[in-house]
Amino acid sequence: MNIEVKIPAVGESITSGVLSIWHKKEGESVSRDEVLFTLETDKVSQEVTAADSGILHIKVQEGQEVKIGQTVAEIAPAAAGSTPAPKAAAPAPQAAVAPEPPKPAPAKVEVATPAPAPVVQKSAPASAPDAAPTVVSSNSRETRKKLSPLRRKIATQLVMAQQTAAILTTFNECDMSAVMNLRKELQEEFTKKHGVKLGFMSFFVKAVVDALQAVPAINSRIVGEELVTSNAYDIGVAVGTERGLIVPVVRDCEKLSFADIETRLAGYATKAREGKISID
Repeated sequence: MNIEVKIPAVGESITSGVLSIWHKKEGESVSRDEVLFTLETDKVSQEVTAADSGILHIKVQEGQEVKIGQTVAEIAPAAAGSTPAPKAAAPAPQAAVAPEPPKPAPAKVEVATPAPAPVVQKSAPASAPDAAPTVVSSNSRETRKKLSPLRRKIATQLVMAQQTAAILTTFNECDMSAVMNLRKELQEEFTKKHGVKLGFMSFFVKAVVDALQAVPAINSRIVGEELVTSNAYDIGVAVGTERGLIVPVVRDCEKLSFADIETRLAGYATKAREGKISID
């Protein structure tokens, strides 16, 4: 019996996404836990793996929007999926064995050669839906592209922030020479011990924690008619990626050392750029 490949739930507020790329092709054999496709949502990109081994039959092409729980492919048992292969391959040996005269042989070989060509031509557009379907129109004056779910979410949040939040920009200068000297003095030893460089961001995070502890009201938010003050110090650090700007959160920063902060930031930044950061 075929196994349905469905779009998994990736978060309570996420109801749909875009099937951005198939890592396997139609009719290709897949193994259990092998990555099948990448699902891009308005928060994260997630790789979806195969639940079992078999032959992949794709129902939804790349670049299309899909709903949570929607069936996008089926995995046929390997035995059932492998039976068509000999039938397709059967004409090839006959074409090679049947022709004895020199002229028919090349003619049949040429007929066999174009057979893979359509597959290549079909697979090329299928592997590049990010470029084709996203372009709405293009001329000498402008090029329009459909926004990804992540970029749509970013745009919505930015507009909402401008409409609902008190926007304030302030510039303060401080003497960072002591921090710079400390980094220079400890960098080699720190890197050898922890396997990560001592950057400025861990100093900034610790400074923010100290400020929030000194002035708890800054770590507050209004919910209805209540002022909710957080006792946790979770700091978001913006990471720029090709998909857009995302802000992974380093949690419980008051309990973390400088090495812990730098290690987590390096890991989050790498996952964010690779599109592998989790919703948590």
